[in-house]
Amino acid sequence: MKFPIISTIAVTLCALAATAQAELKVASVNVTELYTLFYKRFETETRLKEQEAAIKADIETRQQKLVALQEEDKKISAQYDPTLGEAAVKKLRDQHAVKQNEIQAAQQELQTYVQRRSLAFRELFRRDMVLLFNEVQKTIEEVATASGCDLVIDSSATNANPGTKIFPYVKSTFDITPEVLKKLNAGAPEGFDPKAELQRLYGSSAVPGQQPAAN
Repeated sequence: MKFPIISTIAVTLCALAATAQAELKVASVNVTELYTLFYKRFETETRLKEQEAAIKADIETRQQKLVALQEEDKKISAQYDPTLGEAAVKKLRDQHAVKQNEIQAAQQELQTYVQRRSLAFRELFRRDMVLLFNEVQKTIEEVATASGCDLVIDSSATNANPGTKIFPYVKSTFDITPEVLKKLNAGAPEGFDPKAELQRLYGSSAVPGQQPAAN
């Protein structure tokens, strides 16, 4: 049986209350903000955007080839005239048949290419996102361990209902987000500015602390 997430949280909080005498140390972290401002995220998404653009360019080239073949076939069809002799009509029919075969081959090539590259790109995107979030998770664990934390909650976690946070209020003194972000970006290039990077990737609508929607 699946329990609503609020029930799971209630059970967790009851368990925490039961162990309060053990002086449980709780911290909070904004996982969305960490991912949004992580310097490797910008490197990864820039590379993915470049690859996506290259795929789109290849698809457009194949589409243009297909359109050109279709136009050539139209020109062949336009040459037909009832007054033409049998030999001329046969020649046009043969040309039309050849062009139809070329069109079908180009259509199949385009369809196969789109399916293959789309699948490969989705897998690459999924793999790279997993790597990024794994590094964020690992850094959270390192900072939490060094701080002696027993439990870390994600202050950015939301319910299925849009805009409803699982933890409506978390005391700021519990927040270790700045420490984790500092450690995550310790290897960032000199002059790294997350706000400038957000502007470059997503324009003026990008807001630090909010994860832009994936394309």
